[in-house]
Amino acid sequence: INRNPSVGAIVGNMSFGDIGQLLGVTLASGIFGFWAGKPMRRPNGYLCASLGFLAGALVAYENSTARLMGYRPNAGECSRYGLTFPTKDEIPSRNWGITNDSWFRKA
Repeated sequence: INRNPSVGAIVGNMSFGDIGQLLGVTLASGIFGFWAGKPMRRPNGYLCASLGFLAGALVAYENSTARLMGYRPNAGECSRYGLTFPTKDEIPSRNWGITNDSWFRKA
C-alpha cells in the first residue's frame, strides 16, 4: 500500500493481534523474570517485563510495517483504503525484479 510509511501510519495500522502479541510477550517475560530471579524476584520481573515490552513492540511494529508495505498479506488494509493489491499474475514478468514500483501505485 505504501512503500515509505510514516511512524504514525505504522502505529495507527497496528491490529488487535499486534497489540495482543505485544501484551502477551510482556506478560510472559514478566512472569519468567519473576519465576527465574529467586533472590530478587520483583526487580527481575520488572526488568524482564520491560525487555519483553520492547521486544513485543518491535515485532508489532515490524508486522504492521510489513503489511503496509505489501510484504505480508494485507487484504484488510487494502480493503480499508479501497485498493486492490495486484497479484503476481497481474504484474508483468519484466517488472518482477524492479524496485521502482511507481507503475502500480495508486497514490
